[in-house]
Amino acid sequence: MTKIRPMTMLELAILYANRCGASPGYAEQLRVMAKRLPWDVSEVTPDTIDAYLTDALRHLAPSTVGNHRRMLRTLWDFAASERLVDASIGRRFRRVKVPRPNPVAWSHDQIRALLAVAANMPGRTKGCELRTLLPAWILTAYATGLRLNDLLALRHDALRGNRILVTQSKTTEPHVVQLDEPALQAIRRLPVKGPRIFGDLVGRSRILTAMRRLVKLAEAQGTTKFLRRSGATYVEAEGKDATRHLGHKSPGMKQFYIDRLLLSELRRDHVAPPTIELADSA
Repeated sequence: MTKIRPMTMLELAILYANRCGASPGYAEQLRVMAKRLPWDVSEVTPDTIDAYLTDALRHLAPSTVGNHRRMLRTLWDFAASERLVDASIGRRFRRVKVPRPNPVAWSHDQIRALLAVAANMPGRTKGCELRTLLPAWILTAYATGLRLNDLLALRHDALRGNRILVTQSKTTEPHVVQLDEPALQAIRRLPVKGPRIFGDLVGRSRILTAMRRLVKLAEAQGTTKFLRRSGATYVEAEGKDATRHLGHKSPGMKQFYIDRLLLSELRRDHVAPPTIELADSA
């Protein structure tokens, strides 16, 4: 191999992220993982990586180690293409068995209970009263299945009828979502303080805090993430594929969001109502 200057795994991760145009979220995941690796790239072998994965399983969750394995595979292939490692010794890394997740979502009855409490929620953000903001947040998050950052980035001028185009912050992929009538009505009640529907009324930490308060007042359990899971579960109950609803490329990813217990109950009882009426939150 051609003699090259030493390169750390962190430098490799940054180089790869810049070269492939990785999203900010994925680039940060690569950096966080690479900081754990005190290796010179030229010295890395599959045996080195296997030893790291084995040790990591002692103190990290299998799902986290599984993610590290995938990122290390990506970095190894990139390093091999750049002739920074000996590609001839490449082989499969050791397997990491990740338990199948058991996501928990809110049923429609539970969401209605949250909406009833939200309609009388005390307090306000700088731009809006919580009793107006939270119902709109809940109904929009449920109807669209968007991640928190994408909800905050939603813009008034991107709304066309009942559809809205977003560029997903995690993947940078465009994604069209559909709002049902209750979500649209709730959004119309929001004050307009700027181009963003939610982002100009509340910040990330404030909405998380407000949702935690709401869940506690409603004597429930869960976070705003449960709304994304609920939407995906009800889409599946209607006989549709939740992959598109969630904005995923890989169909296998939906298993991390669908509440299989709730889904089995909905299919057993043939209950999959398409919307949650805003009247229940007013």
